[in-house]
Amino acid sequence: MKWRIVLGLLAVVVITGVGAYVAISEEARMAAFTEAYHARQIETGGALFEARCRTCHGPQGTGIEGVAPAINSPELFSGQRLQAIGFSGTMQDYLKGVISAGRPVPSAGTNYPQRMPAWGESYGGPLRDDQIDALVAFIMNWQGEAGPAATAPASEAVGTDIHVALPPGDAPAGAALADSLGCTGCHMLSTVGPGWMAQGQEPGIGSRAASRLEQADYTGEATSPEEYLVEAILQPQAYLVAGYESVPMPGNYGQQLTAQQLADLVAYLLSLH
Repeated sequence: MKWRIVLGLLAVVVITGVGAYVAISEEARMAAFTEAYHARQIETGGALFEARCRTCHGPQGTGIEGVAPAINSPELFSGQRLQAIGFSGTMQDYLKGVISAGRPVPSAGTNYPQRMPAWGESYGGPLRDDQIDALVAFIMNWQGEAGPAATAPASEAVGTDIHVALPPGDAPAGAALADSLGCTGCHMLSTVGPGWMAQGQEPGIGSRAASRLEQADYTGEATSPEEYLVEAILQPQAYLVAGYESVPMPGNYGQQLTAQQLADLVAYLLSLH
């Protein structure tokens, strides 16, 4: 009989110890689980942003001038935009509402040519609530790091002279730069601007640059394919491609790019035959 009492007491002690250990470690275990879930949610949101949002808001969410505003922006995360419209909810609530319902009219003081569609299923869009939440998590992940893409110091900016002497360009570096600046959003991922890649009987921009100079309607001052591309970047209003007159390209790249960056962009564009 005594050994049964001893075994019972030992069992109680063991069970109590196990329970105490589980209770102590549960908080850490749940924190790790939550962190892993949030990481997967951000990853899912990143894939959705790449597929659905990148063409208008840019690959890093810093916006594309004349197309869509920046969402990777200090103005948004500081609450200035919410204050301007009198929104009293959380940032997550605001983002979820805008993504779900879309923006049928542009923000006050802006005149973006495209209207943001409704993405949420409850508003007729293609995305479930959990997918909307994943997009919100991905955008919120920019908080604390939000800001415009780095630009060249004024002393290093290339300016607007299309005849400027450029160093040798690096096409892969130009490809990465075109992506970070949001150029690919208009010229490769959508039809907002003239396409860069070959399509049907039309060659890519690298071959097309030479033929532009021979067109009767060409109004620029370039004398070579390289200069034409430099002009298109630094002085986009010098010649407007037919059919794209109403979608002005940003005219401030001369203040953003160094001569090397411009050379890299031109080298990349010339490689697209």
